[in-house]
Amino acid sequence: MKTLAIDTSQAAGSVAAVDGARVALRLLPTAVEHARLLSGAIVAVTAELGWHPAAAELVAVVRGPGSFTGLRVGVTTAKAIAWAGGARLLGISACEAIASTAAAAVGPAAADAPIEVVFDAGRGDVFASRVEPAPHAAGGWHALPGSIVATDTWLAGVAVGAIVAGPGLAVVRDVRGRRPDLVVPADAALAAAVAALALRRGRAGEADDPAALVPEYIRPSYAEEPRAAAPPP
Repeated sequence: MKTLAIDTSQAAGSVAAVDGARVALRLLPTAVEHARLLSGAIVAVTAELGWHPAAAELVAVVRGPGSFTGLRVGVTTAKAIAWAGGARLLGISACEAIASTAAAAVGPAAADAPIEVVFDAGRGDVFASRVEPAPHAAGGWHALPGSIVATDTWLAGVAVGAIVAGPGLAVVRDVRGRRPDLVVPADAALAAAVAALALRRGRAGEADDPAALVPEYIRPSYAEEPRAAAPPP
């Protein structure tokens, strides 16, 4: 199944095209350039495999959590490609994609360790979610509902020996020094993992409605926060 996968949820994004055993990958190095570089990267990865973006049968995109601008760019682009080419569309959890890459990096030891995925929520907080293997789910992983918590509070509550991953680790100073029991795999581009998760779900017959797929942000925008906090009338 010709698959195109997009991740613009993090500062370092990526795009992948997958066709059978063949994979083409391009990195989007900085968040401020996602909008400028994304279209070219999509054309490049599909051309490397000998087809055009319109030939994609499955389009996968990280729906969140992540940054406002990055998610909007990625989700909007994925929806446009799916609509134009008649491809199926799947929104993928960044938490599940990160957990998948972390487990692959750790190897067999990951089978018995909880995986904590963490994002920078700003204001000294992180957004954290535990991700569990879900053998009976189409995607193979299940992210529990995440929450925003103070960085030190989150770190103190992480289970002994847990695997921790995600872009939020950049704001948690000296994780290994403060919690040497934790396993911290190296960061990796997510697009290939996004494609793999989407292929599993796609083969199970799953698809998202392009009209209903929207980004999932860590926080409401500053403009929306007063409305979110206001009591119902």
